[in-house]
Amino acid sequence: MTMNYVKAVFKFLLVDSTVNILGDLFEQPLINWVFIGWGWLSVLVMVASFISQVAAL
Repeated sequence: MTMNYVKAVFKFLLVDSTVNILGDLFEQPLINWVFIGWGWLSVLVMVASFISQVAAL
């Protein structure tokens, strides 16, 4: 019983959320994809910068 509950929670968090997010994304116009891509690129740059600064310490 507990295992079914855990599987249901993981399915809700991982599968259902991902499907809903991707479904919403595919309905967006192209300019929104540009902004989404720019946002992810900036996040990756910030993470890489943080890692390189921590490594330099």
